[in-house]
Amino acid sequence: MRFEPTEIARLYGRSRVGVVVHKDLQAVYVNDAYAKMLGRRDVKDFMAAPDMRQYIPPSFHHEAAKLSENYQSSTGFHGWKKVYNIRADGSPVWMEISDETVEWEDGSAVLTTAQMIDNGTTAMQVDHMLGRSFIGVMVHRNMTALYVNDSFAHLMGAKNASSFMEQPNVLRFIPKEHQSRAIKHVADILSGDRTGDRHRVEDLLDDGTSVWRDLTDERILWHDGKPAVLTTAHDVRDEVEMHDELVRAKSGLEAAVTEVIRMVPSAVAMLDSKLDVIHYNYEFSRLFGADGTAEDVEPVFEITALRDCYERLKAAGHGHATIDEMQTPSGRMADIRMNMMEGGGVMVSATDITDHKRKEEFLDTLASTDPLTRALNRRGFESAVSRLREIRHLKDKSWLFGLIVLDLDYFKQTNDTYGHSVGDRLLEKVAQVLRQALRDDDLVVRLGGEEFAVLLPSATAAVTKRIAERFASMIREIEVAVDKDGSTVAKITASFGATVGGEGRQKFVELADAMRVADRAMYEAKEAGRDQIKFKTLDEIDD
Repeated sequence: MRFEPTEIARLYGRSRVGVVVHKDLQAVYVNDAYAKMLGRRDVKDFMAAPDMRQYIPPSFHHEAAKLSENYQSSTGFHGWKKVYNIRADGSPVWMEISDETVEWEDGSAVLTTAQMIDNGTTAMQVDHMLGRSFIGVMVHRNMTALYVNDSFAHLMGAKNASSFMEQPNVLRFIPKEHQSRAIKHVADILSGDRTGDRHRVEDLLDDGTSVWRDLTDERILWHDGKPAVLTTAHDVRDEVEMHDELVRAKSGLEAAVTEVIRMVPSAVAMLDSKLDVIHYNYEFSRLFGADGTAEDVEPVFEITALRDCYERLKAAGHGHATIDEMQTPSGRMADIRMNMMEGGGVMVSATDITDHKRKEEFLDTLASTDPLTRALNRRGFESAVSRLREIRHLKDKSWLFGLIVLDLDYFKQTNDTYGHSVGDRLLEKVAQVLRQALRDDDLVVRLGGEEFAVLLPSATAAVTKRIAERFASMIREIEVAVDKDGSTVAKITASFGATVGGEGRQKFVELADAMRVADRAMYEAKEAGRDQIKFKTLDEIDD
């Protein structure tokens, strides 16, 4: 398809859909909508610096250039995808784009259309949260990197994330004698046969040097819907080198050993054969010093757990042991490694993982909640229901629940009339209303689009109907200002389907069956004119 600049300006110049035509990632045409999506005042401001790489995160430069080259040399429509870009002011923007090869002047170019979306894919979230982290982060599948941040690239000897991704094969860093074991380890995590763990490895870099890393591996779903492995890495070369030196150290080198320990960034200590601390650094005193010790006084250490571990190590005849996720006297969490020393005693090294665990918890929260409404998503909902059910059984109580499914009426028409920003605020308001009207153990989930569900543990049919009526009344009162002075407001209603489930007197109703019943009732409410409530039981619907 051939386009002339005047023709494309006539077609897309005033469109609310962003449009850019580019060759080799250099823009040759944009409309105002696209320019403003990327934080530019207008087309003129955008075209003053037409290089589109400035809006692409460095981790994706190589992939973007490769795709652009492939598209220019091919023909036709290349599909839709979600991308994460950086505005002119450095803030993130998530967009859904389509690419199509077109004829432009004396050759081929890529015509890209773009619409902003409210949240990104796993790749975008990982890069936004951890792209600048000092912790090395890599996402990989079948020993091929799908994403790395700059910290991981530097750790593996690359200039930055973009240059690392030019050679994404990570198997080359693993010594040949360990490659088959590494491939099986990754395959087991991808298949779900093995949970991620923390371990230490030595990798060989391209320049022939080696690097020691402490790794954690976790199975995640990538943006293509397939499982991948999220790996975080700490550089522990200094700790390993120090440890090797200390194992060989003799009594005549104690002064030098003490100084080395003091300078190591990880928590390190030497315990004598009586298991008293004889050498330590500041990090160790911070983690294991008893509360109330003055700064100018020799610290008193609380190391009962370390002594217990040492006794087990000694009884088993092993030379080393680990304690994962130990709660230290300081309240911090640490991974502990212990090694027997020649002549008795033990070397202890501890890595403070508190901040790392918090990041893991944040990622887990992100994966279980809807970012717009802060309600649970389907994954978070299923997990929360499972926990509630287990708690009820532990307390010797029956598992009963009420279930309400609601769908906002004419929501697409509202979006089309007032715009998606107003629609998003309505969704946020609805979720807020639902949460405010519920008890602490009631659950609110956004099923998708404008559809929500509410689970009411222990609720009877009468209680479930009464709460659905309260929801309907509260939602009718929601107003969202459309213009600045608030003279025009958007309102909304909802259609409700309600049911009860669990271990009833007649028969057990699983959550999946209850969802099906409530969903059927909700559609009957829609068909009956909307803005009303229908209650049904499993016995009242056809199989």
